[in-house]
Amino acid sequence: MRERYYAAEIVVESGFVSGRVVLQVSLDDLDEWGRCLDALQAEEGAERTTGGRSAWVEVLPDDPMEVTVHDLPSTQIAVRVPIDVGSEWLQEIQLRSAGVRRPSGTPHGVRQV
Repeated sequence: MRERYYAAEIVVESGFVSGRVVLQVSLDDLDEWGRCLDALQAEEGAERTTGGRSAWVEVLPDDPMEVTVHDLPSTQIAVRVPIDVGSEWLQEIQLRSAGVRRPSGTPHGVRQV
């Protein structure tokens, strides 16, 4: 069976830089993101890679948190931005991540490509 991919994007906006990269994610990619969120909960760094097929994200739980978006397969650009997140940020992201999937296994609110 051929793996399905879903349209997604990474958006970076700050006072200095603004950018967006479109990518395709699989259900396995969403599972990997869940493991990254678990690592952040344990105050460990997390790197969400895509096996070189598209952009990926690295998160360091410093104060402030540092997020790096790598778009090496396409533009050869990586952007690191500090993000001052509140104490509820990670819990909100975990809830959003859990809500992305429907019981059928198809991500909710994303377009299949």
